[in-house]
Amino acid sequence: MKATDFDFSKDLKFNLETGLTMFKDSRLVIFDTNAIGYLRNKLIDEIGWSKAREFFLKFGFQNGFADFMQMKVNYTFDSEMDLLASGPVIHTWEGVVKATPTEIRFDRNKGEFYFTGIWSNSYEAEQHLSYFETAKEPVCWSLMGYASGWCSGFFGAKLIAIEPVCVGKGDENCGWLIQPPAAWGDVAKPYIEALQEFRIGDD
Repeated sequence: MKATDFDFSKDLKFNLETGLTMFKDSRLVIFDTNAIGYLRNKLIDEIGWSKAREFFLKFGFQNGFADFMQMKVNYTFDSEMDLLASGPVIHTWEGVVKATPTEIRFDRNKGEFYFTGIWSNSYEAEQHLSYFETAKEPVCWSLMGYASGWCSGFFGAKLIAIEPVCVGKGDENCGWLIQPPAAWGDVAKPYIEALQEFRIGDD
């Protein structure tokens, strides 16, 4: 199938008798974004900006990797490109952000990967601005972690997603760029360090 054919609502199962909400064999829980925003704010207060960023990057990475595995195992896509592009589709279905790819190119043999897009209505940017002034760096930590985890699972090697633009730092929209760690400069250092515990392929 095409990436755009994926319909999350058809495979989301609610069971009032067991209290389980399932997507295939993964249990899902639904939280109000204000509750997540409160958690994020308290973590920044308690452990500081850098540690809170690390926490949400790891949280997002695990979420993105798990979603990728569900899509890979349970669905048959027309092409590898459709499998990759289904990541932004499911992220949008989950209500996290409206994800719109703009450029995708990769070469497994050469270890090259380049994926860009626009994030609209990021819950994380909204929640950040409800507690703080505009930041000097991107604030959609869980989104960057998710994109890193999803694409790392797809590519079979560690990839790092960073926002070149972010509403949380005063830009008109959020946007992502995903590429191998070696393709990034010093800007990626805190992201690479935060995600070093995740081993992908020969990493």
